[in-house]
Order: sequence, then C-alpha cells, then structure tokens
Amino acid sequence: MEKIHKRNFKRNDKKYLLLFGYNQHYEESGKELKITEIPEPHMRWNPSRNEWVTYSSGRKNRTSFPPKEYCPLCPGKNLDFPTEIPFSDFEIAVFPNRWASFNSLSRNIFLDGVISRPSKGECEVIVYSSEHSHTISEMPIERVELLVKVWIDRYIELYKNQNIKYVLPFENRGEECGVTLHHPHGQIYGYPFIPPAIETELNSFQKENFLLKIMSQLETKYNLYQNDSFVVTIPPFARYAYEIWIVPKKQIEGPWKFTDIQIEDFAFCIQKVVKCYDNFLNKKCPYIMGLHASPNLEDNKFHFHVEFYPPLRHGDKPKVLAGSESMAGVFIMDVLPEESVSILKKYMS
Repeated sequence: MEKIHKRNFKRNDKKYLLLFGYNQHYEESGKELKITEIPEPHMRWNPSRNEWVTYSSGRKNRTSFPPKEYCPLCPGKNLDFPTEIPFSDFEIAVFPNRWASFNSLSRNIFLDGVISRPSKGECEVIVYSSEHSHTISEMPIERVELLVKVWIDRYIELYKNQNIKYVLPFENRGEECGVTLHHPHGQIYGYPFIPPAIETELNSFQKENFLLKIMSQLETKYNLYQNDSFVVTIPPFARYAYEIWIVPKKQIEGPWKFTDIQIEDFAFCIQKVVKCYDNFLNKKCPYIMGLHASPNLEDNKFHFHVEFYPPLRHGDKPKVLAGSESMAGVFIMDVLPEESVSILKKYMS
C-alpha cells in the first residue's frame, strides 16, 4: 500500500497542525489565525445518571454557519483572510479544536455538594479534503483509505496521553445533526473516562461476543453488502429506522490492527454506506457516524464496529428524540429493521 507522509507544522500558538497525504507537504505557510484564548473546561458528576457532564463555556463563541467564501476549514493561503490551514492545498489536516470540551489546560472548579474534575483530554478536528464540498461519498476511494490511516495514527498517538482513557473518531453530517461548518470534516475526542455507551459495550463483550453470535444473520437476513473482511448490516436491534453498522467478520479490537487489505475493504464499506444514504434521499443525507473501538490497543474480546445514525423516522421524516428517548432512554421505533433492509438494499449501489 502506498506510503503515507505526515507533517507536523507548529502553529503560532505552539500547537501542531498535522498534514497527512500521499505526497510530502513542504509548502511555506501563509498568514495564520490570531491566537485565541484557550478554553479551561471542567466536568461535573451527574449522580442521577452516573455520568460525567463536561462544561466548556467558550464553545458558544465558536464559528457558526459562515458564508462559503469565509470557511475556516478551507486552505487559506490564497484567500483574503486566514483560516485554520494556512496553505494553498492539503490532503487531510488534523488540528486541536479551538473550542475544546477536553484539553490539557482544563482546570477544576469547586461547588458545594457537586463532584467535579478538570476535563483533561483532547479534542481534534479532522478535515477530509481541501475541497469545500468533497464529502466521503464524492471522494476517490484512495482518499477514504487515507482517512482510515489518519484515524489509525490518531488512535495510536492519543493513547500515549495518560489523561486519555477513550478515543472516539466521529462525524456529524448535516445541520440536522448539529453541524455548523459545511466543509467535510469530522472530530476526534480523547475522553478522560470511558463514555457510558462504550462502558456498556465493554461489559457486554466481556460476557459474550454478541456480534459473532449473530454474524450469520448479519451476513444473510440483515445484510446490505459484504466483502471478505466486513459486513454492512442493519442491526436487528436498531434504534433508528435506517441505522447501519459496519462489522468485521472476525473479532478485532480496532483499526490499528487492520491489514492493508482490511483498510481497503473498510474504506470501501464506509463510502458505500454514505453513497447509499445519499441515493436513498437523493441529496446529502444527514447522519452521525462513530467508530466503536476498544479502549485498549490489545483486547481479544471487544469487537470493533462503526455505527451510522441518520436522524430519520421514516423516509425523509425527521426522528426527534422526544419524551421516551430523552427522558427514559427507551427508543420507540416506527420501522422494523427487516423492512429497512429491503428499503436500503435498493440504494446500495
């Protein structure tokens, strides 16, 4: 597989912008953004739900819905204003989120009767392309493979930080999913704790690999697509009408264990899912995508998988997390997973 190059560019705020690509990146930088005040987030323990809530008040000042010509994720060297990436071109860029919910400079606050901690960790932005409208469904497959390799790099590097207990690469696509910048990008959160949903998965996999147990059903009854390494499937216990999972056919803890062939197969599956959603709605479909990997680089029980949640109830009707979902955590479904398979399979070109 083609060699990947990585450039560590030291910004004016002493933080690093990482540039990944098939080609070496030597370009001199242009004008950089002004140094912004670094957030000092903190966490408070919610005893009613047994979970941490992080607070970062500076996030309300983050860039929101700028005009296309003032996009902060576009290459800025040839523009009349500075951006996060002070070059004329790049392939994939990664940099610290200026409005992070977790970072190394977080501090604690003290409130009577409230358990609190500093929000140690990291939040990174990963920009998929220099092209403003170049989403996963429209990229050449080689770029998606590069994206997978960048995820692998960030898993390995972020887990070297002793404050980080869990790494989650994810993408919010579309305004319906909270996106405020339309340039194709995702995020990587390095949490100082294992998130509740992952903790539940960890406990489940310790008892039994439920994915291997139902693999034959995933490959047949709920199958949308499969190759030698992965199955693209609608889980029989889906909480969204058109929820899709990408699941390795054999247990593997995370992408850092992928072979070159698995990287290619995985990238192809990711792009195929996004194209399916776009074909289904005949437009860029909103979704949340998250990579569920083990918190340990060596783990023979956790089964890596990717989950896609399009916020749709039926057809193009929106799914709102209302009373039962928000207050009780119990999802109410209108469409059976078996129906979703027959619907989406027509669009899995």
